[in-house]
Amino acid sequence: MRFFTLVCCIISSIAFAQKPLINYHAVSYKLYSTINKTTYRLGVSLPKEYNVKKKYPVLYMLDGYYASEIAHGTHKTLKFFEEIDDLILVTIEGTAVTNKDWFTKRWSELTFTKFPTYDSTTSIMEGIPAPGLKSGDGKRFLNVIKNEIIPFIEKKYATNGHRGLSGHSLGGLFTANVLFHSPELFDHYAINSPSFVDWNKNDILLAEKEFASKHKSLPVKVFLSYGQLEDEEGIQNMKNIATLFKSHYPDMEIKLVLFDDEGHASVIPAMISKSIRYLYERKIK
Repeated sequence: MRFFTLVCCIISSIAFAQKPLINYHAVSYKLYSTINKTTYRLGVSLPKEYNVKKKYPVLYMLDGYYASEIAHGTHKTLKFFEEIDDLILVTIEGTAVTNKDWFTKRWSELTFTKFPTYDSTTSIMEGIPAPGLKSGDGKRFLNVIKNEIIPFIEKKYATNGHRGLSGHSLGGLFTANVLFHSPELFDHYAINSPSFVDWNKNDILLAEKEFASKHKSLPVKVFLSYGQLEDEEGIQNMKNIATLFKSHYPDMEIKLVLFDDEGHASVIPAMISKSIRYLYERKIK
């Protein structure tokens, strides 16, 4: 396992009391899902001049467990310097209180296909107690996002129906799967350091092949990224996928970025900043 242990080890356990994220002009909500019986914390940061009479796009970011403070701080900074258009940023995280709890839930939620052999070997490697890791619950988590999280945000805030989804590592794998399983739900995607090669022999290609057999158009904006210190096989695979996307979907707007001197963990702040800037670049009026 190349990626997952590294991400797990760099994150300290934190408590999840509901509280304002004051330093980043964000607020936090707890949402209980009746679909998968899980409580989620949603961090929301708004444009500084948020106006209920206006309508805003929303970017949903996975892995708030380690990305929320970086994401909301970046949102604030980019908008302060007028490098992006107005948007609402929503980070999604569960209520895990240990790295192992977070890792176990994440493994299940962010994978669309089952991978029992990898479940077993990674459970042993990470010291996950029985019943261990269980993959393949991604479609149900997508239903949580579609039928509970998005309606909650769109009822509470002034949104315009344009949505983005961003994920890193397994979150990148999940985001790519959403692109082909439910493309109508989002029109902006950030697929960062995705676990394509590691997961079921690059089976994201099967999802893309099935989609491409029925669709010749995919008018979305996609940001792809990798750190240049990550494994060479993953980098080359990402380059191949970018080429594949361009050939299959001529109306897709796509950008591939390889971050110099960045690894799987250190690339996180860079990919958050660059993806937000690309997906929501300021339109000169």
